[in-house]
Amino acid sequence: MTEKNYNDLIGEAFIDPIRSVLIVDDDYPTFHEILQDDPILLQKFAHKDWNKKAENRAKVRKVIEEFRRPEAPYLLDIHDGTSPSEETDEQQVHILHQTDLLILDYQLEKSREGDGSKAVRIARQALANKHFNLILVHTQESLERVFHEFLVGFSMPALSQCEIEVGNKLQEFLNSQEDALLAAVRDRQYNWAIRSGRENLRKALHKGEAPWGDTKALFEKANLARSEWLTAVYHALQIFEQDNAERLASENLGVTFWNDGEVKFIRAARGFIAFKSKDDDKELLPAIQKALIAWNPRPPRLMLTKLRAEMNERGIEVQDDALGDPDIGAIWYHRLLEAGAQNLDAIVTGTVRNYAEQLLDKLLPNVTSFAKDIISVDRKRGALEAVKGHFSVDLSDAEVLTTAKMGHNAFVGSKPVRSVHLELGHILRIEDIYWLCLTPACDMVPKVHRGKPSDRMEGIKRFTALKLVPQKPADAIANANRGGQIFANITSPGGEAKRLAFSAAVAPGASPAWMMMYVQNDGYLPNEDAPRCRVSYVSAPKTKRAKFPKIKTIEATVCGMLRYEYALEIQSRFIASQSRIGLDFVSAGDQQVEVDEAAGQ
Repeated sequence: MTEKNYNDLIGEAFIDPIRSVLIVDDDYPTFHEILQDDPILLQKFAHKDWNKKAENRAKVRKVIEEFRRPEAPYLLDIHDGTSPSEETDEQQVHILHQTDLLILDYQLEKSREGDGSKAVRIARQALANKHFNLILVHTQESLERVFHEFLVGFSMPALSQCEIEVGNKLQEFLNSQEDALLAAVRDRQYNWAIRSGRENLRKALHKGEAPWGDTKALFEKANLARSEWLTAVYHALQIFEQDNAERLASENLGVTFWNDGEVKFIRAARGFIAFKSKDDDKELLPAIQKALIAWNPRPPRLMLTKLRAEMNERGIEVQDDALGDPDIGAIWYHRLLEAGAQNLDAIVTGTVRNYAEQLLDKLLPNVTSFAKDIISVDRKRGALEAVKGHFSVDLSDAEVLTTAKMGHNAFVGSKPVRSVHLELGHILRIEDIYWLCLTPACDMVPKVHRGKPSDRMEGIKRFTALKLVPQKPADAIANANRGGQIFANITSPGGEAKRLAFSAAVAPGASPAWMMMYVQNDGYLPNEDAPRCRVSYVSAPKTKRAKFPKIKTIEATVCGMLRYEYALEIQSRFIASQSRIGLDFVSAGDQQVEVDEAAGQ
């Protein structure tokens, strides 16, 4: 058996799962066209070149046969961009592009030579839907020009609202050289500028780096002060956006990465776009794989892509085993029918998560085998070198390593804050102090109460809140395997995600600090990224004259959430800390700490 390389694995993850292919090309014959009578063919489809010469027929046949040969498992359809009517073209393509591979001709209107606006619109629609698309733009035009036209078409206006100050010297330059400046700042320069940032643009301009060589030469020839160069370019970029408003996208398509080198591609949130010249008579699928290889997706993406392919391939096959016996489903559905409106989401989410876990157990063996293939390939060049090649992260640098370990631990230890109500594992920020909800999940279900405690109140949920002790990253990582350590992605007051580390107590073996809190509205949380809730707790008196504690009510922000198993680990340590057996034992050096902390409870 031939040993696999990384390129083979990219093909296995992205190319092998392709089953449906749609060709959108105004020169290709469609099923609709073939079924027409000869008079209609002559009237409506005589403009097509595919049937005018044997050479043209051979080119079309070669493309089609790539997807129709016996070993090819593809469902192929062809749309010519015009039939059955121009008025319904884009709506029809909106339906048809629910496909694994979209092969898109650049020029879909013969009357508008060199115009790819319709192809760009179709690609935008493909990228806006919920189905991940592989798109190959097939063109006779210059790949450089076509690539940048698509990239402009995927961009939203970003600079029109920026305020720039045009001084007298710059205005003098614009009075005589504005046309030349606008001619120097076109698609390629616009794409470079909006994705590189202000400071990188300044540096590239001053050095004359591509694609700013002509722009720098213009400024130097006109003796424009270097301090005015950046402002002049921003002026040109703003005019570019105004003049090309119809070409720009009206919604964010999530373009995250692109390459305009020898192999051109665009990576968006819901699609990958490759480019190929029609003058190149090689097959199409290798061109797509070549672009995917140039993108070089990281191993985790390959694994998830493989999982998605397994889900599509075997999801129905393993579904029965995942669902279990009918009586299991009966109990689940009975709970749904009996549940109140506010608890419905929690029950559905919990049960679907269980079903999904059962389903994943059936699919993971093939994904695990695929992951081992990736590891086998990368072990040949060494762990540090392989990691640096895939992730551009140098783990031999101590500071980089610490940051990466913090990110890893926060990723595996926490998850996004998505819950209908406050529950076990939620991290709350109250007046810049972090607290962890440790009450068992079943006791946090709204409207459900155990027993009749004297402090039970309608609309109020009580919970145990453990005070988290902030840790420095290096200290937390050093003690990561000792237990009682918490790593989490936390939403900061400014809305940014931060990696933070905490411990459950001030020192290993020490008792944690905690208090009982009460949350209003039965613990229900608004549907927000960092939901807020009102909590109450007993507060110590602030003055010596006050004799009794008071109830304090304040707003809390649910800013993070531990994964269930990590919350249980902290909960078990908290429960163990409540036992006072052996509290009078004397230890070497930490007796006073233990006594003081115990007294504080």
